[in-house]
Amino acid sequence: MAALLAAISFGGLAAPAAAAPTAATAIAQKGSAIVPVSADERARYGVVVAALNDQRWAEAKTAILALDETDSMRAHLLAELYLAKGSPRVELFDLLDILAKAPTLPQAERLAALAKKRGAQLLPDLPATRQLMWTGTSPQRRILRAISGDTAADKLRGQLLQYIKDDKPADGESLLSIAEADLTIEGRTELRQRLAWSYYICGDIANARRLADMAAQGGSGAFLAPAQWVAGLAAWRQKQWNAAATAFYQAAVNSADADMRSGSYFWAARAVMADRRPERVNALLRAAARDEETFYGLLARETLGLGPSATLARGHVSAEEWAALSTRANVRNAVILASLGRSAEADEVLRHEAALSGDSHYTALVHLASDLSLPTTQLWLAQRSPSGRMSAAYARYPRPDWTPVNGWQVDRALVYAHALQESRFQTNARSQADARGVMQVRPGTGGELAADAGMSFSDDQLYDPSVSLALGQLYLKKLSRMRATGGLLPKVVAAYNAGPVPIEKWNVQVRDEGDPLLFIESVPYYETRAYLNAVLRNYWIYQMDEKGTSPALAAMAQGLWTRFPDSGQTVAVRMEPSGVVFGAQ
Repeated sequence: MAALLAAISFGGLAAPAAAAPTAATAIAQKGSAIVPVSADERARYGVVVAALNDQRWAEAKTAILALDETDSMRAHLLAELYLAKGSPRVELFDLLDILAKAPTLPQAERLAALAKKRGAQLLPDLPATRQLMWTGTSPQRRILRAISGDTAADKLRGQLLQYIKDDKPADGESLLSIAEADLTIEGRTELRQRLAWSYYICGDIANARRLADMAAQGGSGAFLAPAQWVAGLAAWRQKQWNAAATAFYQAAVNSADADMRSGSYFWAARAVMADRRPERVNALLRAAARDEETFYGLLARETLGLGPSATLARGHVSAEEWAALSTRANVRNAVILASLGRSAEADEVLRHEAALSGDSHYTALVHLASDLSLPTTQLWLAQRSPSGRMSAAYARYPRPDWTPVNGWQVDRALVYAHALQESRFQTNARSQADARGVMQVRPGTGGELAADAGMSFSDDQLYDPSVSLALGQLYLKKLSRMRATGGLLPKVVAAYNAGPVPIEKWNVQVRDEGDPLLFIESVPYYETRAYLNAVLRNYWIYQMDEKGTSPALAAMAQGLWTRFPDSGQTVAVRMEPSGVVFGAQ
């Protein structure tokens, strides 16, 4: 409770270079029961992989056929040879032989299709696969979509949004007033909410509250809760605590968005505390804490002293799970492929195994993907399951054994928090803005950062996670040293998303009163507000995973600003409404 009072008072293919020194070491350090691949095995299979990569087909086939008939990798590597572009023609007998002996291969359907082209009339039966059901991602603040089915709103929206873009909400309201009678309730709620937010970010708090209240009164649809949220923020700035608490509570009740719901309950708790009604606080915090994987759900749990949720405890392959998994050919092959740095192939094999296994090995396969440092497959499994049940929350926060080429210079938890939000750890990610790799660095930025650090650089290196992580952490450090961010973590995170120039403007425009939460929720860009919520949430979860607790979360729960963790240590400061720092914690 003291913490809440304090907060209110002050307002593709993963490159082997990125892997740990050896898979065996990494597995042992995690406490996993996986039996790692021996050096002799890696050397034996490595010869085949190298020959396949170099298109030395005869040499590859000789090495494959030298493997024991009972070796599951024999069939996998033969399948790779048979399907490789430019490899020698494979005869029907060989295709039927491999399908009969290894029907669980992920390449089985492609091999069967090739066999049909060769004239096969009867094929060996392939085991049935089961499509995994989508279960969802970690909570994200939803992007509001325009109301559909309102012709009058559709006609107005374009011109209204231009007024909002030009920071002219009064002109937009004048336009709206002419056509309000023609709008549906949902359309009117939407357009009033948009204008209320425009008033808010322009600093016209009185009109923001007035129009947000109008939108909420008799309002309906997806924009009702956001309108009540704006009314709550405006009333908070006016220090009308009771009105703020009421508006936030209504937003929580009407929100289908877990992130907004938990945030509204948390801000309602702040408001009733400021209104000197402490008896109401705990119930509101408990309501916020129910969405325990959200930004505000974590803050609520911290404030209540509940500690990390049990669902965030990272699981590893147990001895019992390994006993069941180790007999599966695809599992053995995935372990070997991961040890060889063939992450893309290991991903394909494990996902196919999940479709074959159904519910029986689902949790064990999630643990396996985590222990093998296959982050994209870990996420893929975390978002899907055979029965539609949600995986444990930890699975949505991969922690691969990757190391930047320049070593870790920034808290690894913070770098991974960005990588998860930027690319979901997809090494081959590329945005429309040409940002690339797991940290989504643009070639121009990457070249500048590499030159400053004395690193060699080419654009394609951005797809190597060890390089992308290195450049991403260098950019974070660079942002932390800029005057715009002042070394304050929320502003550094915002700058990684929006660039440093908007931060300079927001330092003047936002008027956060020394309150980091008010800063976050008053950032004009919707995308950046959502990004801040997600990345800071990720950071806290990664910190808890590594340390058992999150000093950065504890600081935020006390209304403190966290400094950028350049040294790997969390340093928090309190700020006066004027922006003057007056004490390190």
